[in-house]
Amino acid sequence: MGPKAWRLRRDAPVGAAPWKALAAAWGLDPRLARLAWLRGLERPEDLAWRLDATWDRSTDPHLLPGVDAAVVRIQRAIVARERIVVYGDYDVDGVTATALLMRVLEKLGAEASFFIPNRFSDGYGLHLDCIQELKAARNPALLISVDCGVRSVAEVAASLELGLDWVITDHHGLGSELPGACAVVHPHLGEYANRHLAGVGVAFKLAQALLGAVPTPKAGDAPFLDGLLKLVAIGTVADMMPLAGENALLVRRGLASLAEKNGPGLAALVRAARKEGPLGAQDIAFGIAPRLNAVGRMGGAEDAVRLLLTREAAEAQTLMARVEALNQERRSIQRELSASLDPPGPEAFDLVLDPAAHKGVIGIVAGQRMRASGRPAGVCTVVDGVAHCSLRAPEGYDLGELLALVQPFILGGGGHRAAAGLSFEAARLPFVRQALQRGASLQAAGRELPPLLVDGTPEDLPEDGDLARLEPYGQGFPPPLAHLSGTLAAPPNVFGEDHWKLRFPGIPDPLTWFAGAERPGLPGAGASLHLAATPQASPRWGRSWLVEAELTPGEAPR
Repeated sequence: MGPKAWRLRRDAPVGAAPWKALAAAWGLDPRLARLAWLRGLERPEDLAWRLDATWDRSTDPHLLPGVDAAVVRIQRAIVARERIVVYGDYDVDGVTATALLMRVLEKLGAEASFFIPNRFSDGYGLHLDCIQELKAARNPALLISVDCGVRSVAEVAASLELGLDWVITDHHGLGSELPGACAVVHPHLGEYANRHLAGVGVAFKLAQALLGAVPTPKAGDAPFLDGLLKLVAIGTVADMMPLAGENALLVRRGLASLAEKNGPGLAALVRAARKEGPLGAQDIAFGIAPRLNAVGRMGGAEDAVRLLLTREAAEAQTLMARVEALNQERRSIQRELSASLDPPGPEAFDLVLDPAAHKGVIGIVAGQRMRASGRPAGVCTVVDGVAHCSLRAPEGYDLGELLALVQPFILGGGGHRAAAGLSFEAARLPFVRQALQRGASLQAAGRELPPLLVDGTPEDLPEDGDLARLEPYGQGFPPPLAHLSGTLAAPPNVFGEDHWKLRFPGIPDPLTWFAGAERPGLPGAGASLHLAATPQASPRWGRSWLVEAELTPGEAPR
C-alpha cells in the first residue's frame, strides 16, 4: 500500500505540559501521563477507571434496563428446578458470555446447559429450527440468550407458542420492535451509563445482580466475580468494544485476575499463545482471542465453551490440541484468501466478493483490508446464491448507519459501529456496493485518508513496566506507537512467511515487521526507513518493537 502519512496523536501548546496534573495526581512518570493525555484523558478522575479499578466504581447492575425482570424470572426457574438453556453465539464474545453465565447458574444451583448455533448450518442469532430441536431434546422452560437475540421478534413469539420463555441479553443494534421476552437486557435501552458493554459485559452485569454483588461483592463472592472478569476481559477485547469508563475497569480487573492462577482451560490457552508474565489486552487480542475464535470460524464453537469451563487438566489438554489444530487451519485458509483478493482500491468502501471464500475467515480478512486502507471494508462469500459478508470499519465510521442505507437490498444484517455482517442475493451486489460506498463517502465528509497517529519517538515512551500501568490498551485507547527512523546497516533477516527482523543503528532493540505484500521489495543495506512501531515487552527477551506501518519521510506534520 506504500508509506502512510502520519502525525502526532495530539498537539500540545508550545512550551506547555498539560499532562502535569495527571502526573501529579497519580504519581506518574511524565511520559506516561503524556500518553494518557494524548488519548484524550484530561482530568485525574478520568484515569481512575484504570489506576484505581475498585468495585465501588462499577455501575449498579440494577440500573441496566431489563436486569430486574431477568433476575426475577431466572430465580423462579432455579427455585422450581426448571431446565435452563443458555443460547450463545459462536464468536469470542458469545463464547465467553456463555461460559460466564453457565458458571453463575451452576453456582446458584440451576439445572442449566448451553447451546451454540453453528456458523455454517445455522448462522448468527436465534433460529426456530434450533429452538424446536432444543424443545424436543432438552425440554427447557427458560432460554437465556447471550450476545444475540434482540432482533429475533418472530423467533421469540414462536417460542412462546411452544411453551418456552426467553430472557434476552444482547448489545447489538436494536430493531424497531423488541422481542416479547420475559426480559430484554440491553445497554442501549434507557439511559444506562455504559452503552459500550460487550455481550459478555451484559452477561456479567446480570451475574452481579443475580449474586447480589451490589454495590460490591459479598466477601466470599469477590474472588468468584474476579474470576468471571477473566472472561469479560477476553470477550470485551475480542469484540473491539471501547476500553473506556467501566469497560476499562472490568478489563483491568480481568487482566489482574488472569495474572493469578487460572483454570486448566485458560492456562492451556495462555501456554498455547506463548505468553509469559502478566497479560495485556493486546496479548488477548493477538494470542488468546484468535484461538477461541478459530473454533467457531471452522465449525461448531461448543469446544471453545467446554475449554473455558473444564476443571480437568486432561480434558483441557485434549480440547486445546483440537483448538490449536483448528487455529492453524484457519490461518492457512486466511492467508490463501487474503493473497487471492485484489488489493483495496480508492473507493470509499472496499467491498469484495469471492464465491469460494471460507465463511469462517472473511471477517478477519475484512479487518486486515480495513487496517491497510484506513477505510471500511467488507469481504463476501456465496452460499446457495446468497452473499454472506463481514464488514469492518475504523474509528470515525458507523456501520450501523451504513446498514440502514442498504436495507432495501439485503436479506438481513446487524452488528455495531466497528463490526457487522449482512446477507443479500448475490445478484444485488452492485446495488449493495453502491449504497455502502455512497454512505461511507458521506461519513468521510470529503476528508482525506486519515494519517496514522503516533505518540512520538522511542525516547517519548516510558519503560515497559510503567506502560503497563495504563492497561488496557485497545479500541478507543490505542497501544503506544512510536516513530522510528534510521538507515539499515544490513538487509533484514527473513523468517516465517514474509516476516522480517531488522535493526536500526542507535536503537538497541530489534524490530519485527510482518511486511507481506504491503511492501513489494526487501529493503537492502543503506535503505533509509521511517516506521511506526509498538513496543513489546517479554520477561525473557526484554523490549522489542512490532512494526505497524511504513511512514512517509520527514518530521511529524503539525
